[in-house]
Amino acid sequence: MENIEKAAQKLVELVPEACIAIGHDQIRERNLERVMNDFHHQRFNVLVCTTIIETGIDIASANTIIIERADRFGLAQLRQLQGRVGRSHHQAYAYLLTPNPQAMSVDAQKQLEAIASLERSGCWLCTSHQ
Repeated sequence: MENIEKAAQKLVELVPEACIAIGHDQIRERNLERVMNDFHHQRFNVLVCTTIIETGIDIASANTIIIERADRFGLAQLRQLQGRVGRSHHQAYAYLLTPNPQAMSVDAQKQLEAIASLERSGCWLCTSHQ
């Protein structure tokens, strides 16, 4: 889980005023439950986590999701993850981070183009050059 900790640290450096927590399936169930409960009660405002959130977490106040290496997910999984935000009357945003298009498969490029073109507003495809 070194990568998730690096991502959280990078966010701390970029947005020092953010209150950040980490959640993933390798921490004790009781600790994960506490993290999710604290996020639900807005005790912090950024949750850096694995795809564990696709299993049905319903936090109405969550309005933005950033999916790193979106090219590695299937279309159904991306839609499921995107559905974790915008569950209330607030505008929601999904940022799909990808490497340079030349580094992705043709299928991944097509999937990402498809999800970015869906009616749901607020989905942004962002290419990063990692």
